[in-house]
Amino acid sequence: MARLKSMLKRVEVEKAKARRTCARTGSAILKGSTCIRIWDAPRKVKGYSVAVALQMVEQARTELNNLETLLKNDHQPEEE
Repeated sequence: MARLKSMLKRVEVEKAKARRTCARTGSAILKGSTCIRIWDAPRKVKGYSVAVALQMVEQARTELNNLETLLKNDHQPEEE
């Protein structure tokens, strides 16, 4: 059986190896600080601060919960 495709992009939590800039706010992410990196394409990577990352996780959680609710409510067992 084929493996399920992930609905999520490639995301990693890491310690910044050098000074970075948050892609959303433009604020500095200092060397050694925790941040996330999101790959939008093979060579297109964006970094985000922890505060922004937590907002993104909350938004994604809400969207996934809404999707799950829609799928469960719309799925009716077929009657024979």
